[in-house]
Amino acid sequence: MEKVADRFLLLFKLFRRVRKADFMAGLIFFVSSFLFFYDLLGARYLLTERDLAPYFLPPRFFWVESLKGWDFPLWNPYQFSGHPFLANPQNGLLYPPNGFFFLFPFDIAFNAVIILHFFLAGLFTYLFLRDLKVSSAGSLISGLIFMLSGYLLSVHSLLNILLSVIWTPLIMMFFRRAMINTGIGNEILTALFITLSFLGGGIEIVYGNFFVLLIMMIFSLSAPLSGNPRCVPLLSRDSLAMSLRGSETTEAISQGIDNPEIATLPSVARNDKKGIAPQSPKGRWGGFGVILIRFKSFLIISILFIILSAVQLIPFLELWMHSIRGQGITYHEATIWSLAPKDFLLFFLPDAYGYFLDMKKYWVTQCWLKTMYTGGLPFILSLIFFLFPHPSPLPEGEGRGRGIGRGRMLFLALMLFSLFLSLGQYNPLYPFVYKYIPFFNGIRYPVKFLYIFILCLAITAGLGFERLVQFSKEREKKGLKHLLILFSLISGSLLLFLVLGHREIEQFLKLGEIDFPQFNHLSVNLYHAKRFFFYLTLFFLLIRVGYEVGWKGWTRILIVFFLIADLFGNMGFYGQEKSTDYFKKTKILEIITSDKSLFRVFSTAKTTSMETPIIFVSNTPFDIIKEKNLPSFNIIYQIRDIWGIDVVRLKRGDDLYKAFTGLPSISSSALPNLYGIKYVVSVTPIKDPRFELVYARLEGLEGNKEDLLKQNTIKLYRNKSSFKRAWLVRNFKVMDSKAILSTMTGEDFRPDREVLLEEEPPHPDPLPRFVERGRGERDRVRGNGEVEFISETNNRLSLKVEAKTESILVLSDTFYPGWKAFVNGKEERILRANYNFRAVPLGRGTHQVEFAYDPISFKLGAAITFMGIAGFFSIRWILRRKDSLKTKGEKS
Repeated sequence: MEKVADRFLLLFKLFRRVRKADFMAGLIFFVSSFLFFYDLLGARYLLTERDLAPYFLPPRFFWVESLKGWDFPLWNPYQFSGHPFLANPQNGLLYPPNGFFFLFPFDIAFNAVIILHFFLAGLFTYLFLRDLKVSSAGSLISGLIFMLSGYLLSVHSLLNILLSVIWTPLIMMFFRRAMINTGIGNEILTALFITLSFLGGGIEIVYGNFFVLLIMMIFSLSAPLSGNPRCVPLLSRDSLAMSLRGSETTEAISQGIDNPEIATLPSVARNDKKGIAPQSPKGRWGGFGVILIRFKSFLIISILFIILSAVQLIPFLELWMHSIRGQGITYHEATIWSLAPKDFLLFFLPDAYGYFLDMKKYWVTQCWLKTMYTGGLPFILSLIFFLFPHPSPLPEGEGRGRGIGRGRMLFLALMLFSLFLSLGQYNPLYPFVYKYIPFFNGIRYPVKFLYIFILCLAITAGLGFERLVQFSKEREKKGLKHLLILFSLISGSLLLFLVLGHREIEQFLKLGEIDFPQFNHLSVNLYHAKRFFFYLTLFFLLIRVGYEVGWKGWTRILIVFFLIADLFGNMGFYGQEKSTDYFKKTKILEIITSDKSLFRVFSTAKTTSMETPIIFVSNTPFDIIKEKNLPSFNIIYQIRDIWGIDVVRLKRGDDLYKAFTGLPSISSSALPNLYGIKYVVSVTPIKDPRFELVYARLEGLEGNKEDLLKQNTIKLYRNKSSFKRAWLVRNFKVMDSKAILSTMTGEDFRPDREVLLEEEPPHPDPLPRFVERGRGERDRVRGNGEVEFISETNNRLSLKVEAKTESILVLSDTFYPGWKAFVNGKEERILRANYNFRAVPLGRGTHQVEFAYDPISFKLGAAITFMGIAGFFSIRWILRRKDSLKTKGEKS
């Protein structure tokens, strides 16, 4: 009994010790993530870097305000003349951490979600390394590398990627456990974390993670057991010896209370029953049966993911099929922003080529990642992991050997796979990937798959640190000491050379044109080079000292501190604006929002192009974005726009918009009236008398007003002949979609008199004759009756229609599956009209017409997810009850 009591006491002390180390690591992640964004703490700011301001902030504000008003946003009526909203996971409507928006003010919650995910990125990587039996120091190093890497900072402005990629360490951890242990618990957790990653909106990340799992099936983290075709955890020699000693375990743990290298290995006992065996006779790489067993786990996880995510997955697949991505994009578009071989320099010198100094470089070079800086230490530690073999955990005489090992093979395969995809157009085999691997013909920006390389670099750096600790303890690899001294001398000499010969080096490089515009400004690159060699020298010396003193606590603290200091060099690579400035209306927005009638607005393509300079008195660069009146901002003020920003926008809407903006002038067709455009924001003067100049942003500009109006100044025009969003016509033509699009862009098309359909309407043909009328608003609105708007929410629209004769009600809202029309309470079929809009045939008389968005895709997905979760808990309850009854029966 005393022995048992001693064991429990020692385990309790060990638990307290481990919890303290883990708590300190978590605290370091928390403090580091906040300090990384410290300048947000001075006032009420919003992170607005790149896509955050126009693409991610407005939709989130929309759905938060909608939910607060009890109006669930299945549909977005404010962009693209109406567009599916929930179906796009990038909006994050179902992502659980977005619950912050209901606990804090919007601006604070938005920033908090981003900072939280930096913290989680470090924490989850730390947990994965701890699950691999890595010490708290090694795990902390891995977590910090991933959390503070240039990749993660770059994707903070690509919010869907950030929210998805941070779950990858947990997905890998629990899938590894699923391959080790029997039972479905780990499969469920793996599927749950993949679902959370999917709900975050990073579709490509989820797809990439399934490839990660497939590679993990082939290359396991440890050798298979002869008695168990699954794997055992990656154990160190010390932990394995403890498990083999049996009765000596207590003594080892007792000694380990003061030895962090042993104290951080608490979970070996769970493998005692399985035993430790040599490699399977099927060979070092396992047999086909092993792969099948692991594939079963993969299949279970895939099915569970489909069930858990169905509420989002099925609406998304429906949207994907109808979007510009459904039929694929061009190879050129799919390979924009590929990782060029020369970009590997950016791991060590931030923006060495000055990609962000010249907009001409923006689309022709890799600008998806704003910075790739990772520093020297991660590569040093990772190389130690790969180049210096880890002693086999098997005892002498039982297959002990050296070699590349399964752990190294796994991470090497993952890193090579990541680079293979990230190279994109620079990879000669990528055309085969684009053509033959599903979905890759609809995925842009291959460099985004670099996340796997960065994560594996972080993981192998932590494992490399563990190797250093083991070598130091065992006094192995004495030649490593000399290498460390040699490299520290080389890097130190280069640093000294750069400092002392700064002027001469600068002059020499300028003669070779290694300066702006081919590269970043030379002074910037030289500063970054000095900084890099300073930290490189420091890290080589720290590793050498740590090796010599056995990696005592102070050496671990120093290497963590300087790693943070080095990676904090990425600070400042983000933009922020005061919350009040972000939500403040421009003069144009004030004019538009003061008009309470039903209409849409349009900012010309030239106006919204980031390559088009505009002339006005500006205080900040963000003012330029605001004054251009980008369509995505209009959703904040509930202004309806014919366009927006969405990577999975509907193809029909995209086709029509491109046809419209490709016309010689805005007045060369009837499309502005058909869209219901009342206000046009343009830098180009509109001379058509139907468009009246309402306002021009000329305040503070010098010069003649007429001359300024001819220049690229922001101007607001009102279309005096715009349609309302719904009207009646008597005539129709049935044509195929291509002919309809061609007809609509012609000058003879009169949408107030006829509608172009792709099928015959169900009621008798309307009379083919009509009275010739002018284009005045009164004639047009009352020609065949009147349409009155009663009410509108996100998902419903109510109209009162008085038709003088049999007519067709035309609504210039997007046609999309899931919309239903009810005429006087009876459901009627909606016809696709004018290529992308809706029409409903009506008889003579007064009608109450209601359009409701009630998609079967959402209901089916919700039912599958709900029944799957309910079924799981029901089965679990039944099994637990059965076990309980069985236990009671055995006792009786």
